[in-house]
Amino acid sequence: MSENAVSARADAATAAGGAVAGGAASGGAEETGGFTAEAGSLTAETGSAKEIGVIDRSAAILTALQDAPMTAAEVCRRLGYSKSTTYRLLADLRTHRFIVRDSSGLLRLGPFPGRRSIATTNSVLEHLRTLTSESVQLWVRVGEDRVCVRNVEADHELRVSRGVGTVLPLVDGGSAALALCGPGNPQEFYATKQARVQGTASASVAVTAGGILLALCVSYPLNREPDNVAGAYRTLLSQAAVELKSLLEGSEELAVLKDIARLALGAKSKP
Repeated sequence: MSENAVSARADAATAAGGAVAGGAASGGAEETGGFTAEAGSLTAETGSAKEIGVIDRSAAILTALQDAPMTAAEVCRRLGYSKSTTYRLLADLRTHRFIVRDSSGLLRLGPFPGRRSIATTNSVLEHLRTLTSESVQLWVRVGEDRVCVRNVEADHELRVSRGVGTVLPLVDGGSAALALCGPGNPQEFYATKQARVQGTASASVAVTAGGILLALCVSYPLNREPDNVAGAYRTLLSQAAVELKSLLEGSEELAVLKDIARLALGAKSKP
């Protein structure tokens, strides 16, 4: 029985001067869907059930967004909730940073404690990989070097791969190196081909978060280079970099990225 029906029965009982309670005394307590139809206890039980329902529905939303980012309308259709219920739950989840809305308007898991690295850098990089179908790296500048601190690889058999912890001198070139030598403006776009490795190309933008200069880079084999590289990648990279900046500012993830870079450089310097 629905909560509205239970409430209506309780109201009717009250209006009848405790008729339900009287009926319970003569014929046993009437139970409705697990609730005892006794006016004094219905409010507390109904409130508890409503809270449990909110938790269950919120958990279902988070589970759905683990599979893939979605719009609010897609969440409604997938879970079958009413639009008003879904939008209210989504607003609450965003307030507490369980979910965030990315630059393309999609909802994805957010940086709630315990999921920071997944919800920030990895989710942005993975979404960019989905849009470009190519490998994506995040580089940090440390002095005259750059260190790969995050990497997601394309699904193609032929792909450009850079492992986390890779250290490269800026003078070796590449679009990420150029971006890291620039002003850190995500609107500044850089693209190179065969700068470091024959048969490869890349496109990058840089962004500054918490005083750290980072480059977001899409890398791909030259035989899959788009006819218009800037048209294909400039906007996607810039939007992803802006989102990354907003997620990283003031987060614990920045300290994690710095530790990765520090450890990688320390390992490189060992004989």
